[in-house]
Amino acid sequence: MRSIACILSLLTIISCQPNNKSADPATTQLIFKDSLGHTLYASELADATGQVNYETKMETSIDEKAVSLHQAARQAGEAGKYDEAISQLTQAIQMAPTWAYPPYDLAFTYLLKGDAENALKFYKKADELVPKGFFTTKTAIYALEGEKSGRFPEGLYTAYMQIEWAKDEAQKIEIAKLITEKVPGFAPAWKELASLLTDNSQRLAAIEQGLSKSPDAETKGILLINKAIILNDKGEKEAARQLLGNLIFSPDATTANIELAKFTLKSITTSTDTPS
Repeated sequence: MRSIACILSLLTIISCQPNNKSADPATTQLIFKDSLGHTLYASELADATGQVNYETKMETSIDEKAVSLHQAARQAGEAGKYDEAISQLTQAIQMAPTWAYPPYDLAFTYLLKGDAENALKFYKKADELVPKGFFTTKTAIYALEGEKSGRFPEGLYTAYMQIEWAKDEAQKIEIAKLITEKVPGFAPAWKELASLLTDNSQRLAAIEQGLSKSPDAETKGILLINKAIILNDKGEKEAARQLLGNLIFSPDATTANIELAKFTLKSITTSTDTPS
């Protein structure tokens, strides 16, 4: 989410000052309403941060031994001891079968080993445990299923991840552009390119390309949020609000998308509706 945070930092967020001592209009203001009766008031967005803490969303406590094994596995993985990490994560899954972190990290470890089949298997397991989205699980499944079916070339998802790992901004853009040129149907690369470019016209073009490629739910949400930010910058503020409000109430939106959309909507509303 780093790139989205950078975009959001460009928005000016100004605190509304109450005009009287009665109910603050900033909290009772209706921000969004659709034809189905969904509504959003400013007060409902007040605590939006755009961040998701997946740990606090766990409904049950996690076995301490499973936590220790998970931590040890992550350290082993960082040291390149993938087989050791796989063994520890497998044990953690057996001890805490409803905890999404071990299968998620196990999938990533298999990916690093070049085992796409097992990586997909455990990304799907994590997705079953947290169907509203768990980090990059939905994008990983979209990419790896595409590779398996022949829609995408083998190794594409690993190549795509190089964008995140690259430290230089120019290198990130180069990788994203290369993927969109070689595999134009891969929506996540268009999402990354839209976040990295600085020209709004180019960003919007990349967003529309990504949206036209049947993206996974997480990618689609980020594309729509970026589109709303650009629309707001262009002065199309109501269109931006509608886009974000519809995303928030979409049954397909991930938890991360919803939280980021709420934060963006709050930012847009506050900067737009404050008297100068």
